[in-house]
Amino acid sequence: MSPTPNPTLIFLSNPQGVPVPSENLVVRSDITIDVDNEALNGGILAKTVALGIDPYMSRRMQFEFKPNTPVLGCGIGVVLRSDNPKFRVGDHVLGRSYPFAHYAVLSEATEPLRVVKNEAGLPWTAYLGVLGLAGETAWVGYKAHAEAKKGETIYVSTGAGAVGSVVCQAAKAEGLRVIASTGSDSKVEFLKEIGVDVAFNYKKQDVGTVLKEEGGVDIYWDNVGGKMLETVMGCMNKYGRIVICGFASQWNVPPTEWHGNKSLVLALVKNVTIRGFLSNDTIAKFGDFDFEAEVTKLIKEGKMTVREEASDKLEDATKMLSDCMVGANEGKGVIVFS
Repeated sequence: MSPTPNPTLIFLSNPQGVPVPSENLVVRSDITIDVDNEALNGGILAKTVALGIDPYMSRRMQFEFKPNTPVLGCGIGVVLRSDNPKFRVGDHVLGRSYPFAHYAVLSEATEPLRVVKNEAGLPWTAYLGVLGLAGETAWVGYKAHAEAKKGETIYVSTGAGAVGSVVCQAAKAEGLRVIASTGSDSKVEFLKEIGVDVAFNYKKQDVGTVLKEEGGVDIYWDNVGGKMLETVMGCMNKYGRIVICGFASQWNVPPTEWHGNKSLVLALVKNVTIRGFLSNDTIAKFGDFDFEAEVTKLIKEGKMTVREEASDKLEDATKMLSDCMVGANEGKGVIVFS
């Protein structure tokens, strides 16, 4: 059989800020693959079904990716050939270092892989977002570190994002009062749709003013860092908890220019607990709190809604990544091939 075209998103260089097409990332359409004879070496050959766009990919560009190699991220593919008895032809396989290409040779020797059964019959893209890394981060971080109690108030920054929206809905399901902010009016409407009690556009309303008017915050889920973290610390109630999940405001800022927090003394006088976390470390210590089963149940009950921004063109991946890094996206970015 003649070689099959295998367009691939290639990493060229580390971006200074958001990725630029052809400068930092480029789709090479000249790459091919011999589907029938490509060496597997104990791995599998998968035809890509969908790829997920996540902000953390920018950090991987800085510290992990090598020039002129495929971009890696969360992806799902269907097995065409297998040299590993764990994976059968026809299985859908999820990897978190999945090459951004139409076809991929995957190996457990280089990345964890798992078969996705999808017995609930959900769109495969759900396993790249609400049931993927973003949802898992939100679920286990909230369950392990928020110490939430019914009736408390939680504030979620970037509440309309893939992580933040899961936190909002998990908190609502437990009877918390949810305040969430986002950067566009359309996203504010989405927050209202998923049941957020107080949703606002932080570009139009002052965060500190809103939180103080709402009686302060017991839990702050921080996806932003920087100046917003400093502001929210002034609005925390006594014995509050701050869960640090990300620092989106600092993604595109050199470390020498990162915002220094001038409110740390408030952690002392208000007895506030501040805890950062990584999902893998949290799962290793606490388990995953039945993440997939519980969130699947919430989805089927209509208590967990997701918003996606989908494309069927690999060429759109660079813009989608840039958009999610600056908050210009309207949903979880996914590239869907089939």
